[in-house]
Amino acid sequence: MQKRLFATLVGAAMVLPVAAWADSISPSSFSATLSVGESVTVHKTVTIDREATTSMGDVFFLADTTSSMNSPIGNVITNASTILSNLAGKGDIQYAVGDYRDFVNDPYAYNLGQSMTNSQAEAQTAINKWSASGGGDWPEAELYALSQLATNPGSGWRAGAARFVVWFGDAPGHDPSGGATLASTIADLNAMNIHVLAIDVGKMDYYGQALAIATGTGGAYYSGSADVSGTILAALATAFDTYSDLSIDTGDAPAGVGVAVAPGSYSGAFDRSIERTFDFDVTFTGVTPGDYTFDIYGTLDYGRVAIERDHITVTGATVPEPGTMILLGSGLLGLSGFARLKHAA
Repeated sequence: MQKRLFATLVGAAMVLPVAAWADSISPSSFSATLSVGESVTVHKTVTIDREATTSMGDVFFLADTTSSMNSPIGNVITNASTILSNLAGKGDIQYAVGDYRDFVNDPYAYNLGQSMTNSQAEAQTAINKWSASGGGDWPEAELYALSQLATNPGSGWRAGAARFVVWFGDAPGHDPSGGATLASTIADLNAMNIHVLAIDVGKMDYYGQALAIATGTGGAYYSGSADVSGTILAALATAFDTYSDLSIDTGDAPAGVGVAVAPGSYSGAFDRSIERTFDFDVTFTGVTPGDYTFDIYGTLDYGRVAIERDHITVTGATVPEPGTMILLGSGLLGLSGFARLKHAA
């Protein structure tokens, strides 16, 4: 049995507390009692606002700190407070910081200075520790660094967050580097759904690596600007304010409730220059008896941006399949006819 409810018919909706996000799903909560096998469909609208103020994002700042990088590093250190504050205005943002040099004649090839934190002060402190020295030969250990920040749990990437690496340097990388190749590095980043914003302040793309990594992870490549901090701000603004896919994330739904969404997603070239709305039908089906409260999310290609809460009670009664009902009715009619024949005899 299937019921169909629309947003205008919210009598069955129960007011439940949900997080305050600027991007939204309407209705913001829903409650129903279903038998096992019974379904209800609710029409939901996801609204994406003009500005990103409620994004859940993790941003990793990665710098080449070899000797030729003194000026770009100084520029970022000076403007880090502005960059971090600007990011904080986009919602639930955390920051991580790391840097790389090379394997030969350097104290380290890659250093994790700060794992993901919501503290701007901690991120600023880690950035302030960057200093340019060493490097040896021209290519550096960037492939190793990118692979490590993706695969090392110490980075602290959060589930459900949009994940970006802001990477800047002036030289290409050894391939392989500490076992990491260009192909394996891109694979490691994609496995963690990390988008790389590559900012070339010299010849970082001399071997074609920076562009390949940026495009291969759904990020972007920037070059030719002396204002590193300005480029970082512009790159992050574009990353958070443009999107090409919107869908409903039902990953937190319990096994006791089936959740199906139609359409599966919307794809296109979207931005936050205007408010946009997207309509979905969400169908809940009772699977296992129990009382379930869970969230579903509006998700852009870079992460979750809106939340909606559902409370579904599944009772032990099983709704008969339509074919079962027909067979049951035929059986009763047959018994009735048999009784009449027996009485007539």
